[in-house]
Amino acid sequence: MTFASLWITMQGPMVRAYPAKLRLAALQCFFTCIQSVVWAIAMDRKPSSWKLHWDLCLLSVAYCGVVVNGVAYWLRIWVIEKKGPVFVSSFVPLTIVITTTLSVILWKEVLHWGSVGGVVLLVGGLYGVLWGKHREAKTKATENKSKENKVETIPECDTGKTTSDIEAAANSFAETRRPPE
Repeated sequence: MTFASLWITMQGPMVRAYPAKLRLAALQCFFTCIQSVVWAIAMDRKPSSWKLHWDLCLLSVAYCGVVVNGVAYWLRIWVIEKKGPVFVSSFVPLTIVITTTLSVILWKEVLHWGSVGGVVLLVGGLYGVLWGKHREAKTKATENKSKENKVETIPECDTGKTTSDIEAAANSFAETRRPPE
């Protein structure tokens, strides 16, 4: 989860520097595929486990690879470009909750209290960090506004004259410089 959040955060500057979203999504899928193959070979070295037949297994692998990963990567990059990486990160806990709920309902999986506690801690921690970043950004924005609105007076230039005195002097100077008609 930590590497995924770092990856989402790094995508913000990368999308600005590399605006071809579809190519970037294809590169992400390709390198994810390479990492998955290395991990799978390390975990299961039997060649019989790697055989795909023309059945539901092949269809599920193709669907997961093309539709789920391809579209999800492209959509994630698009949202990062439009709203930023924090917006994408805020929906990661919802995917955990939705996946857990659907697996309990559809596949009748048993949900343990330890899993529920882990999800609550994970979701609460992430939303706590996002809430803190939002408050920090809001504080910085108000500080920047107050700095912009602050007017500095230079003591050496204070002549004690009012604005109307300065305008009157400027008008009289303009009249003396007017060419004769």
